[in-house]
Amino acid sequence: MKLRSSRLPPLPAVPERFPAPFRALLHEVLARGPRLPGDRQDRLRARRSALSQSGTFVGHRPYVRGDDLRRIDWAAFARSGEMFTKQLEEEERRTATLLIDPSPRLLVGNPPRRLAALRLASVIGGLALRHLDALTVLVPGAGARTTAVFQGGPDLDRLLQHLDELPVVAAEPADAIALVLQRPAFGRVHWISDFADPATCEPALGALRRAGGKVTGWLPAIDEDARAPQRGYVRVADPASGESFAVAIDRALAAELQRQLESLRRRQERLFAQCGCPLVRWRAPAADDCSWSAYQEIVVQCSR
Repeated sequence: MKLRSSRLPPLPAVPERFPAPFRALLHEVLARGPRLPGDRQDRLRARRSALSQSGTFVGHRPYVRGDDLRRIDWAAFARSGEMFTKQLEEEERRTATLLIDPSPRLLVGNPPRRLAALRLASVIGGLALRHLDALTVLVPGAGARTTAVFQGGPDLDRLLQHLDELPVVAAEPADAIALVLQRPAFGRVHWISDFADPATCEPALGALRRAGGKVTGWLPAIDEDARAPQRGYVRVADPASGESFAVAIDRALAAELQRQLESLRRRQERLFAQCGCPLVRWRAPAADDCSWSAYQEIVVQCSR
């Protein structure tokens, strides 16, 4: 029964993404967290690093504490007074890619799934900046912020600002993976999404696997994923016209919603299993929970 028709309400607000307590926790996580592994080329490079310094010179990046002193370009330092590290073609592969879903769907939940997704991205990205040579952040449909590259620990603040300013836009999995495949080197891909439509994700994951990519799917889990509402109303909206109406939740509708939730979970698990990729369901903490225990699982998963 139609109860009310109206224009769509404003998008839900997302709490402050990176308040001071979270930033303090993030620095603790990065200090305590283990080394973030890269892809196969990264492991081979580490194995050979003691024996060889060979490779094709492809450019410079700012010196970061801990860089091999043999890679410093002293001639550039003499000219500019700034320290730069030479990058070789082999070193260029030591990178990771964050693929972030900016869809309005991630605004659901209390706190919103988007809040957890952005904080998750900051932890994974921070570990990459600390242990790898580069981090690429890809956000389909984000305009000027669609692609951004970060290098070294000092870029952490710039990464947080970038994540904080990402727009909310509709995005398709095919567009997301297309961005990855355009990169000459993308390392391990960390895909953060709710994976609400596994059928549209399957071709995208398959394309990336055929290109030799390694993917970890990250799904920030919220209470609404596990238990359907048992009472109240559910609002149904037509995005084309902006019209919406509320439907009362009775026992039959609650049971059907629960069945759909369980079916979606099984399809998500099957999708990643068939593609040979891990899917990590990380339980999103409360907005004000900035404890080590709430984020420890991310560090554990990243070290595998």
